[in-house]
Amino acid sequence: MQADKLLAARIQELSERCFQRDIPQHTEFLDAAGQAVFHELKRSLSGARYLLYGGYPEADRRVLLFLPSYLELPEPVAASGQEHREQEEDAMLPALFAEVLACIRISPLNEKFSDELTHRDYLGAIMNLGIQRDKTGDILKEGASAYLFCMADIADFICEELHRVRHTSVSCERISPEACRVRPAFEELSVNVASQRLDAVIAAVYKLSRGTAAELIAGDRVFLDGRSAAKTGEALREHTRVSVRGYGKFLYEGTAGETRKGRLYVRIRKFL
Repeated sequence: MQADKLLAARIQELSERCFQRDIPQHTEFLDAAGQAVFHELKRSLSGARYLLYGGYPEADRRVLLFLPSYLELPEPVAASGQEHREQEEDAMLPALFAEVLACIRISPLNEKFSDELTHRDYLGAIMNLGIQRDKTGDILKEGASAYLFCMADIADFICEELHRVRHTSVSCERISPEACRVRPAFEELSVNVASQRLDAVIAAVYKLSRGTAAELIAGDRVFLDGRSAAKTGEALREHTRVSVRGYGKFLYEGTAGETRKGRLYVRIRKFL
């Protein structure tokens, strides 16, 4: 696709600029497909180190940040440049992305008379301001309020211009991403599967046939930690985030036991 080629060229340009000039460089928010483009490309990039972060550990949409040599990083990053879930939880990440990401708390002026607003309502109101989708990240809801992660350079504009979501008058307050303690709701499951194969786990989680799960993988609709799933028979590793377009996402937490017939119980955190 032309869009993927343009994104790949942009990522290549940012990586080289960071490596050659030793200055930080970053993309806008990347969705799962955009992150997959990066993962396919990263082996051919220059030696610039990188991090992917969306404001909180479980974020779907993330910003790719290339890092200059003078920034000190946790040892796993400094050694390999690879993204690790443990690093996402490290206190250094919010500081590294402090000038890149922001968070906005959107609250009704009068909660008693506010509409029951959805993610689509908030996103629609923001898009109506003329803001491109890649400037905004995830939206988390808590009660009558919502938290929007966005690029820092448009945060003040949103706060000044966003006054209404559907029929509800709202106020906006810019906060740091780490000040948002809201996390997506999830259901903990123990699923019985024949193996840790990707198709087997997807079929069990979403109650599909193995053939349907295989078709989803072959159709480039399944992403593992942001990269496109390459093989139907790929064995899942612990703490892998699996996104299935049209069905949802879950965290694969590993095995929890074995049946007498040799089947496995695996632990799943299915996002609601």
